[in-house]
Amino acid sequence: MLALALGAAALAPAADSAPPAYAPGLGDFMTAYVQPHHIKLWFAGKAGNWPLAAYEAKELGESFGDITTYQADWDNVPVAQLVKSMIEPALGQVESAIEAKNAARFKDAYTTMTAACNACHAAAKMPIIEVKIPSRNPFSDQNFAAH
Repeated sequence: MLALALGAAALAPAADSAPPAYAPGLGDFMTAYVQPHHIKLWFAGKAGNWPLAAYEAKELGESFGDITTYQADWDNVPVAQLVKSMIEPALGQVESAIEAKNAARFKDAYTTMTAACNACHAAAKMPIIEVKIPSRNPFSDQNFAAH
């Protein structure tokens, strides 16, 4: 029994060899959080489901907040500064259109926000990443219609 316990202790990793705390990379944030919320925001607003659109805008903002916390600087690019100067104002316009429940303003603001995303990608030296207004809904398991 003692030999088994000693063997198990020898196999356990030492405290100083524990891996560092996990922080998602910028690409992880963009693909796992930003992109789905960007898409869902469009379909909610397009359907006039203003409560869902407001929720998705809030989630999108929170995702960008996480990016500024965990990836403030990426590959010598001031990501947090770009988010603050380019994305937050554009997202604010979207939120204002949602609050007004104005479909035409929403479409214009969403288009402006999407352009801001692409300008941010270009400023981050990643112009190969270009987003657009979604043409098809990949979330077939979610109802975007207003209730």
